[in-house]
Amino acid sequence: KQPMTMFSTLLFDLDGTIIDSAPDVCASINQTLSAMGRPPITVDDTKSLVGFGARALCEKTLAIAGKPGNEKDINFLLTGFLDWYRKNPSEHTVIFPGALKALSLFKDAGIQLGICTNKPEATCFPVLDALKLRHFFSSVICGDTLEFRKPDPRHIFHTLDDMGADASSAAFVGDSEADIEAAHNAGIPCVLVTFGYCHVPFDTLNADAIIDHFDKLDSALKAIAIAPDK
Repeated sequence: KQPMTMFSTLLFDLDGTIIDSAPDVCASINQTLSAMGRPPITVDDTKSLVGFGARALCEKTLAIAGKPGNEKDINFLLTGFLDWYRKNPSEHTVIFPGALKALSLFKDAGIQLGICTNKPEATCFPVLDALKLRHFFSSVICGDTLEFRKPDPRHIFHTLDDMGADASSAAFVGDSEADIEAAHNAGIPCVLVTFGYCHVPFDTLNADAIIDHFDKLDSALKAIAIAPDK
């Protein structure tokens, strides 16, 4: 069936939105922590630490894995983590249920799809390639592609520019406060998925729609598109 949304462009976050990558992020972090003589963190720890870029992840990890790290510790963990993750991008990572079907549906309908993620380029592209997702997206802008990242609205604007798309016909789909805040800051409608790595109560984020499965994305976008205040 044809999707009925009136949006011509859809932007997606990656981790916690399209893919459940926390197990691989956790494994890669723990490889380097072990080399540093530090205790491992859990997948649940990882879910609570991701979303703000790789450097922030490493800083927060060290604070809970023994003691806060200095600049040298952070750089060591960051380098080791990115290196390990680049080589092992998808061993334990899965695509969330319904995501492939939804992406195919929208793409086949001529809707332009893009990724705006705080994940660094070094790990984003290997994961997209390993899971055969890259062909869906006309643009992929990562957390270190630019000097700024979500929730800075320029991250979204740059992604739209890169796609040759207009903010007035775009919507954003994400799982975290950084995503929804970025969409609010950019003035575009947003859909929050509940199966990702959000760190605050969903209803505090004022997303335009909240969905618990990708099967509900099209109808959520449709409802947003015809809402009187949009």
